[in-house]
Amino acid sequence: MKVWSPLLATALVLAGVSAQYDDDFTFEFFEDDDDLDIGFTEVGEGPLPCNGFPQYRDIPINQAFYLGAHNAGSHVFEQTCQKSQTQDIPELLENGIRYLDINLCKNHEGTPVVCSSYDGTTSSLTFTDVMESILKFSRENVEQFLVLNLKSENVKQAVDTKSLEDVIDERCKVHTELTAGTDEYKKKECPFVQVFKVGKSRWPSMGEVVNFDPEMSQWVGDGKVVGVRTKFHISIEDSVFKTRGYTSDYFSPIFWRSVGGASAEEIKKNVNKLCRVPAGGIGLKAYLTDACADNGLVATPNVLEDMIISRSGCNLNDSPLNSFFSFISVDQYQDQLAYLKELEKRMMQLNYEKWSGNYKPIASSLFVEENNRLRDEL
Repeated sequence: MKVWSPLLATALVLAGVSAQYDDDFTFEFFEDDDDLDIGFTEVGEGPLPCNGFPQYRDIPINQAFYLGAHNAGSHVFEQTCQKSQTQDIPELLENGIRYLDINLCKNHEGTPVVCSSYDGTTSSLTFTDVMESILKFSRENVEQFLVLNLKSENVKQAVDTKSLEDVIDERCKVHTELTAGTDEYKKKECPFVQVFKVGKSRWPSMGEVVNFDPEMSQWVGDGKVVGVRTKFHISIEDSVFKTRGYTSDYFSPIFWRSVGGASAEEIKKNVNKLCRVPAGGIGLKAYLTDACADNGLVATPNVLEDMIISRSGCNLNDSPLNSFFSFISVDQYQDQLAYLKELEKRMMQLNYEKWSGNYKPIASSLFVEENNRLRDEL
């Protein structure tokens, strides 16, 4: 992958020209907002603000779209049925994955580690290692927003909330002290974690969370932007044990409705039902519940577009205003990365338009065969 300067990227965005995203494909940037004004104070290189979409900085974080990796961290396993990803966590973050689904359990020593959701096998990758990778990325790449979904699926000993938060606190303290412009660290107040309390606040915009506002001057010290400028949301599934008598400080509610299935056809039927109900975001688990099945057939452009666009799928172009996709999580994301990045761009534009009330049909994918596009339009 080629890394390029934000200043160069900004010029390309404003000019509406093609920029080289990867050695294997090019990615088109077009200005979608007539009032777009992008400003940078970062010195160095990295992804564009707001997960690559500074023009949508006003969208609430629960309305945005995130590319997802199922069982992030499972690259450490050797068996195919246990390994949903072949890329490690730093690689998938560098490649633009912003939703991380992580399966955890306790090993024989009581340490939280990544575990196989297929058969519960423990790994040598600890939750401490996971948080180290995520916090390191968060320090080195400003103005990004991540979603971490923690679970203990099909394991012998589930992780508990206190053990997880102890690890978060321990690693966060280290990285906060390495971050210029931060206050003295206080336990249970990790500045990298964006916490949402139901009934106490509204969902903030992505620009607010990562402190990106091109109209305001930024605090810069010694040629570097200072302070915490990349944050993450942490949610836990019911499979995680709630420590008795312990009040969690870092876990926020899930803001999507999950949908999956045992086959591509079942997933499509389930998506069709869910999209009809105007109840907020949808998290599409675009992989089969049987980990030993050929999941490579699910996340192809033709299959995913059929799930999302066709009348027998979500029928997204005729769905209620409050039905949209929060994330699409896949196995072996790198196999379809070019398509997924194009899908991310289309989804972010659609979600922003639905949120702002200026709804237009989603653009067709350039990765889908022409006869399939014509069939969907009929």
